Order: sequence, then structure tokens, then C-alpha cells
Amino acid sequence: MNRTIYRFLPVAVVGAAVVGAVATPTADAAPPASLHIAGDLQIAPGVHVLDIEATGARDAHGTTTGTYTATLMNGRSKLPFQVKGPITCIWTHGDTASLVYPISGTVPNLVPAAAKNMAAVQITVRKGAVDRVGVMGPAPTGSFRGCAPAATPFRFDGDIAIT
Repeated sequence: MNRTIYRFLPVAVVGAAVVGAVATPTADAAPPASLHIAGDLQIAPGVHVLDIEATGARDAHGTTTGTYTATLMNGRSKLPFQVKGPITCIWTHGDTASLVYPISGTVPNLVPAAAKNMAAVQITVRKGAVDRVGVMGPAPTGSFRGCAPAATPFRFDGDIAIT
């Protein structure tokens, strides 16, 4: 038997896999979508804890843009603390939408420059007879793989526009 063949067989298999991977067509970008969320997360009737303002869009090339701002609340009163970030991922289907945003800043500014965008948050909303919202995170930004919807355990009092 020729030992040279056995030595180079693993290299040939890996090479074929790489060539096959390059030749495989990639999936098209997700279709264009947009969302606008404006309202309050309630943990109980009349107990509003977070005012959410988010507007984002994904174009035909899959590029996502948008802004997210969350303001802490005490009942129906807004407190002077906000979390902000760019929307980097949008998922929509029917009456459900989800987004991910890295935390790029707060008001007052509590995010050190080295920590900017290192943690992210996912927001999921569902339209219905009673609108719902869920928050996942903050978690390391790299831990989010896409933005498929998560649980929506809280009532949402506001407007949700999904296109």
C-alpha cells in the first residue's frame, strides 16, 4: 500500500469540503422590514417600569439601522435614567417583532468607553387583544445569534407597528 495516499487523504477531504462550501450558494438576505415601538412595559396593572421608544428598519441587503431608547419609570412617571443603543438586528413575522441593540450609552453617562456596546438587550413584542413585551438581557453582545423572538411575559401599553 502507498502510505503517501493515506497521509494526504485528510488534506484532500478538508480541501474538498472547503471547495464545496465555497461553491454552495448562500441564502438571500431576509426581506426588508421595519418596526416602531412606543409605549410602556407593565409588570402589573398600572405599574409601568420601562418606557420603550424604538424605530428600526432592515433593507433588501439585510442591513439593519435604527435607534432604541428605554427610560425607567415609577408608575406612570418617567425617571431621569435612560439606556440607549443602535438597533443591529430585526426579526418580524405577522404580529411579532424582535430586535437586538447593544448598549452604547446611558443618561446619565454610566457606560465607560471600554464597555460601550459590550452588552446587548433583546426586546420582543407581540400585537394582540393585549399587546405583550419581553426583555432578555443585558448579556454579552456576542451571545446573541440573530434575534428570533423570545418570551413576552409583560403587558405592553402603547403602539407597535410592524411592516
